Amino acid sequence: MRNAPPVTGYLDRLTYRAGDPLTVYATGAKQPVGVRLVRIGRGPVPGRDLPAEVAEIEWDGAGTYPVEPQSSCVGSFATVELEGRIGSEAGLAVGIDLWTTLARAAEVQTLAELIDADGRGLVLESRAGRFALRVDGELIAETEAIAADRSWTSVLAILHGDEAELRVTAHDPLYGSSATVAGALSRPFAAVAPRLTLAARGARDLHLADGYARGRAEAHFTGKIANPFLLNGLADLPPVPFDAERIDALVGGRGGAAWSLAPRNAGSQRFLCPASAGVASPLVLANLPNQGVTGPNWDATVVSFREKPEQYAAAHFHSTDLVDVGWTPLLETALPSGIESGVYGVELRAADGVTDTIPLFLAAEPGLPRRRRVAFLMPTFCYLAYANEDLITQFENMHGHRFNDESIAAQARSRQVHQSREFGASLYDEHLDGSGVHYSSALRPILDMRAEYAFWSYPEDAGRAFSGDLYLAEWLERYGYDFDVVTDEQLHLQGSSCLAGYDIVLTGSHPEYSSGPMLDALEDYRDEGGSLCYLGGNGFYWVTGVVNAAAPVVETRRGNAGVRSWDSPPGEIDLVSSWEPGGLWRYRGRPPQRLFGVGMAAAGGVSRPYRLTADQRVRAAAPWFFEGIEGELIGDVGFVRGAAAGDEIDRVDFALGTPPDTLILAASWDHEEYAQRATEEIQQTFPGSTNGTNDPEIHADLVYFDTPAGGSVFATGSIAYFGALLVDDGDNNASRALRNVLDHMLA
Repeated sequence: MRNAPPVTGYLDRLTYRAGDPLTVYATGAKQPVGVRLVRIGRGPVPGRDLPAEVAEIEWDGAGTYPVEPQSSCVGSFATVELEGRIGSEAGLAVGIDLWTTLARAAEVQTLAELIDADGRGLVLESRAGRFALRVDGELIAETEAIAADRSWTSVLAILHGDEAELRVTAHDPLYGSSATVAGALSRPFAAVAPRLTLAARGARDLHLADGYARGRAEAHFTGKIANPFLLNGLADLPPVPFDAERIDALVGGRGGAAWSLAPRNAGSQRFLCPASAGVASPLVLANLPNQGVTGPNWDATVVSFREKPEQYAAAHFHSTDLVDVGWTPLLETALPSGIESGVYGVELRAADGVTDTIPLFLAAEPGLPRRRRVAFLMPTFCYLAYANEDLITQFENMHGHRFNDESIAAQARSRQVHQSREFGASLYDEHLDGSGVHYSSALRPILDMRAEYAFWSYPEDAGRAFSGDLYLAEWLERYGYDFDVVTDEQLHLQGSSCLAGYDIVLTGSHPEYSSGPMLDALEDYRDEGGSLCYLGGNGFYWVTGVVNAAAPVVETRRGNAGVRSWDSPPGEIDLVSSWEPGGLWRYRGRPPQRLFGVGMAAAGGVSRPYRLTADQRVRAAAPWFFEGIEGELIGDVGFVRGAAAGDEIDRVDFALGTPPDTLILAASWDHEEYAQRATEEIQQTFPGSTNGTNDPEIHADLVYFDTPAGGSVFATGSIAYFGALLVDDGDNNASRALRNVLDHMLA
């Protein structure tokens, strides 16, 4: 891989407890690598020599281990080992429906492979717009360049004796062409006991896990496949376009098999597609192709696979799909018992001294009473959403220029994987055919989830997401607020029980992705008297599904609203993992204003300070907040774009559910034209109407309110707030304000 680090790796999950078993995976140039366990203390700070302070922890797993290059399980496909023998003297037909998206690509794409362990059988493939049939490795029939992207085509291979035929039929002749090509076999085709694979060739190393399957293959197809079937005998072939009911009737009468790729609400086994006709094992969907996608018979009368699943009997495969790179473990051991909750890392040190520290989050021991009163809810789902993101390329293409490679790209660890998807993409990226990436997994190296990571868009080389959240961790330790770590996957699995006993729950700087169970848990905690500090911006924004909560693996569908890098296609907004509508929580009736008082307002531009309110009623209602704050500004200096209110900012909106007694303690103002109103806020525009210069609603609100059960809620409404806490070693108004809030809540 170009620009790959000399050594990197991942762990078997993100969240652990003391004494838990742990597996470390690594790749790199063949070499001995030093391994140790460290506690991670801080993120990147402009002008500070050491980007991340660490302290070594005594650990039985520490030592030197041999590392070698490892290849990843990349590219989705479907496969099944068939029972019995396929084919007979009466002939064999193999059919699929295709919706190609890269038909003119120069690389060979395998559509279907029906082949036995000796390599005998048939392969359907496409290349440069042509469809081809190979039998026993020999090219038998090939069409002219007739493929048309984003239209459905039926492909049928027929073998009978020593004759073969390839039929390609466009469903809509306005958008595609049809052809029939005959060929002769060097010997009569005999029955085989094969494996059927769709969308790739050479399926192997198949592994079934909780909620997904992984495996390796080659020559992947990118596009949709529907209605795969095998038919013994040619007395009656299904008409084109293929009809699932007709295919099932034919298969049931003469043998063979057919499968439906429609999503199933089958829990951890949803990646299996049982045979709809014939006696055959389920197709295994490997490496998470997209299900819940429209099929060839979708008539646009429904917009969800939950309404008419028969119209969604397709899967969208990509050569860049990834759920688990599937490496051989470097070491398997246990974490030390008795270590305290916090942010730790497994450090890999290459022979040249270069290190890669893989973070892990150590949760507190379960049960009450709690040893600590404060919980830091680490937004691990957001870390996954941005994992190895390539937004820098999108921005370069959008603005027509490249960012300064020396000052920015050198800091962006994710730059190392832009030319390859061996480590997988983020939920902000697109596959090669322009379709959005729906799934993100922790079971791979995530090069931008590192303590030293400096975000490519921050000219100050400051941290964002995980590295930005370490600013709060360092600040809490500096001022003596002992805290336990809680993660999104804990909250999703355990609900409010994992927050019980804590006086305060603090969020990260960008808790953008949340599941329904997570929102339920936070509401329960708040309504039972707990105090919440939402210390970020653009939070609790996207509906997030969970494929596997332990690893974890998450899913999102963007819908057609919100600040987004891709749109969901028509009819494909619902989540397969949770069988619920995707998109924004705002459009599910759960805007963050109802939970925290503020919600997404705008993004972009340089950061601005907050100005304290002049409303004497507010000052009289919360005099404790203003104690020790000098002047009228909070956060006039910060690591993130210069001040405390910026990057992405939230504001009060009573129409969306901000509680009526919410106190607006301070607000930013006078944002520049590069700060743009969130798109879901815009109904009509006129020149300049959506930027910070002309739109007074582009600002961050710093708010507080009490709850009936005796708790309270505080919100900063800004991603950049954490970047102001450590300015002047914490001797500043942003730091003082947060100390006032925590001290008030703890009192």
